[in-house]
Amino acid sequence: MEADKFTQRTHLAMVLTAALGVQLAINHGELGFWWQWLEVAIVAAAAWLCARYLSPSDPLRDTRVIGLLIAVVAGHFVLEQVLYQTFPRSGQLFEGQVSLALRNLMIASLPFRSERRLANLATLTSLALMAVSVFMSVYWSVTICGIVYAVLGVGWLVTSYWDRISGRFPEGTKSEIPRGAVGLAFCLAVLLAAAAIGIAGTNHATRALAGFMPSSGGNRVSDVRSQGGVGDGDDLVQGTKDAMSFGPTESEVFLESKMPSLFDVFDDTYDAPVVKKRTFQKAVSLPPSELEHRHSRVATTKSKGNDFSLLRKNEARRQKSLDDKKSPALFYVKGRVPLHLRTTIYDQFDGVNLQAKETHQEPPVKLIKEDGEPWFNVSCPLSDEHIHSTEEHLLKFINLKTDRIPAPPRLARFQIKDVDREDMFGLADDGHPRITVDFIPQLTVMRVQSFLVSSPTLLGDYATSKLQRSISLPDPETSIPRIRELALECTSGKQPGWEQVLAVQDYLRSEYAHASDSQLSEDVEFPVETFLFDTKRGPDYLFATATSLLLRELGYTSRVVSGFYADPRHFDAGTWQTPVAKEDVHFWVEVSWDGKVWHPVEPTPGYELLAPRLTPWQRLQAACIAVGTWCVSNWILLSITVVVVLTIYMLFARLVDIVLRLANRYAWFGSDRNRILWTARLMQWRARIQGHRRPQGKTFARWIQECCQPISQDFVAATNWALYSPTLSCPFSHSEIDRVCNEAFTAFVHSPHPKSPASASKELS
Repeated sequence: MEADKFTQRTHLAMVLTAALGVQLAINHGELGFWWQWLEVAIVAAAAWLCARYLSPSDPLRDTRVIGLLIAVVAGHFVLEQVLYQTFPRSGQLFEGQVSLALRNLMIASLPFRSERRLANLATLTSLALMAVSVFMSVYWSVTICGIVYAVLGVGWLVTSYWDRISGRFPEGTKSEIPRGAVGLAFCLAVLLAAAAIGIAGTNHATRALAGFMPSSGGNRVSDVRSQGGVGDGDDLVQGTKDAMSFGPTESEVFLESKMPSLFDVFDDTYDAPVVKKRTFQKAVSLPPSELEHRHSRVATTKSKGNDFSLLRKNEARRQKSLDDKKSPALFYVKGRVPLHLRTTIYDQFDGVNLQAKETHQEPPVKLIKEDGEPWFNVSCPLSDEHIHSTEEHLLKFINLKTDRIPAPPRLARFQIKDVDREDMFGLADDGHPRITVDFIPQLTVMRVQSFLVSSPTLLGDYATSKLQRSISLPDPETSIPRIRELALECTSGKQPGWEQVLAVQDYLRSEYAHASDSQLSEDVEFPVETFLFDTKRGPDYLFATATSLLLRELGYTSRVVSGFYADPRHFDAGTWQTPVAKEDVHFWVEVSWDGKVWHPVEPTPGYELLAPRLTPWQRLQAACIAVGTWCVSNWILLSITVVVVLTIYMLFARLVDIVLRLANRYAWFGSDRNRILWTARLMQWRARIQGHRRPQGKTFARWIQECCQPISQDFVAATNWALYSPTLSCPFSHSEIDRVCNEAFTAFVHSPHPKSPASASKELS
């Protein structure tokens, strides 16, 4: 490899590393959205096509190249405004917009890096972007990019200096870049940096200069795209990954707002329950191991808010204006969504009311310390081979008055930084974790960790055998025949185990409609039967209760739980936070084979469970499946597109000739000289498209006479006048010039191509 090629490739690696680094920094250590990479691809393709087909001899003085560089910078600001108007939370603040616009400028300069000044522009831009990316983020992926960039930068400086002095060596001296030494130094530097990061972490090294970097915002103006600074955001200032506190934009907002209790939130969302004085005739307990006689009423729990009636009053809800909503979020979730957060457990059901038990056998919450930090462990006895991964979320409490800890499925542990008193947390009557004071204080930030289990694991032999051994069919006296028949029908042909659980879930999701209003009369005796066999539509609590009863009829231990659903539609891409409002209360089902580990089941259409992160191979498979599914569902449109593309490909030469003929006849402006030069340019463009460019050093007149036989000598004389006689008057009239140009272009189109194509140069400007 020649020295100049090695230097150019090192420079290319530097620029690409800087582009990746700024992308990771802006997207919080992730690769970001697909449209961001599409923008990069479009900019790179436009710059490459400009360099390939325009072949500017002096890019810095070529108006087309300068126009391209200005367009890719200004185009990003236009794109940001479009995103802001369409998806406000997907845009970037001004510093992010400037960084991405400079990234476009850097990428667009790459095809012209043979021009030293443009190469220096790309280098300085990459250095600035990499510095901002490292200083403004605390993510290990950005730090790795910074280290790689630094090593590449040193190598580029060495090779550039070697290139400059290579011509000064004595004759006969072998002057080659020590590529082996540079490569070995690069590998060693990366390994040492990776080891240092593994030992010390990135939290301290990359934060040293964060306070010196600017951030959009102020004390009067806010923006939904904001990520930091005083006064940023509509509701909150974002906390970083390790932040254990954060502040409101205006403290009086929270001081004046009335904090609703968990009980109030559910009643406000689903309307008040119907109060019935008579005794219900049906009563069942959801876990088969704790069945109650269907004709005996289950004792109501004494704790207010631990029971939920399926019959609700259909009251018209007052629509609040924007002025009434100081801060609509009850709390914020930072992390991957969708996310189910349980707050209440319902183990029993009397036909109308979901009720929680007064006693439980769950082990207590245990305080441990890990790396000096206090954690409160919750019993979740899953073996390591069945845990796919551990997921972490931050919960930021704003306007919710409850002592219940919103817990994701399979909660493993939680913490509030610096809280290390074991008596601060315990279990409620239903076994759910709670804080031992009246409610979780405002502005508290809690970190929760939970286990994720993949679907193949639940469908595997271990889970199947455990579920099969736990099956306990209900007593005939407590069984409900119609519901049992429906359960057997929707699981027909399914193996006992998680396969049957999924069959029940999928049946309800596909055959029933989710509606926020109950559509049930207050005189209904058994709302679940009415929902399953009559209305077939209703709110989420009917879906959850019906699913639990269907599973109970099959012998599975199930329970209904309520809490909140962090909806991915509300996810803020700028802050990576999801607001949870009172409208996000939700009911779902949990199933267990041992009464200790409960696995979520989501039967309500429109709601999804948090899935484990996909491996790169699984992402590729999912992408291929999605593409294949789209192709099958849109085969008519795809077929038409393929036919059109093939037709254009086969008739490309003819279509190009038609377009160029029209351009030659109508798309010129200015003087007679411009008319002649325009025809000459079109001839050269057509020759380039056909792969036959004008050789370097050959005049246009000589080249056109060789390419086109016969060629009008009037056109040759006209082009010589337009190129070389700026002070002489035109030897032809205006009408003659138009005729000569049209005839010459027609003859050029119909003439055979020259036999030996050569490299092109541009004489006409």
